[in-house]
Amino acid sequence: MKTALLPVALVWLIAASAHAQHDHKNDHGHQHAHVHGVAKLEVAVDGGNLSLRLESPLEGLLGFEHAPRNDQERAAEAEMRRKLADAGKLFAPTTAAQCSLKSARIDAPTLDAKPAAAAKQTNAHADLDADFLFACAQPARLTGIDVRLFQAFPNLRRVEAEVVSEKGQKAVRLSSKMRFLSW
Repeated sequence: MKTALLPVALVWLIAASAHAQHDHKNDHGHQHAHVHGVAKLEVAVDGGNLSLRLESPLEGLLGFEHAPRNDQERAAEAEMRRKLADAGKLFAPTTAAQCSLKSARIDAPTLDAKPAAAAKQTNAHADLDADFLFACAQPARLTGIDVRLFQAFPNLRRVEAEVVSEKGQKAVRLSSKMRFLSW
């Protein structure tokens, strides 16, 4: 039964990555809570591929939820993007699996808005969605990930993680004190 769910979950994760939504609805059309300091991490393990999808309020990553308004905020955004692009430092798969980052995609419509649209922003909630793909040379040795988001983003207090692998599905709440996600 578990292996029958894996293809469905992987198709869902791939579709979610390709069609990210920004209206505070998940990819099934259900509302998800926008809670400052809390991110969501979806993990799919399929053979040698490790796919991660991170959803977080911008406040947890930047300390604000609007387009940068001054040099300090522009510097914070640049630093956040640099950290996310170097996801191999944020997510450390089991060393023996020999995984390497193949792609990283960041979607933050509030930050990417044209200046005229950004100037009209209110204090509405704004999120960031990011997708990361790792390729693992020794997939049988891949048993987990050290999630290092808390070190990089001090405003982040909790990560609600969900894993789908050939071993089944599980959900785990991660924190700075419990950051290893295993399966």
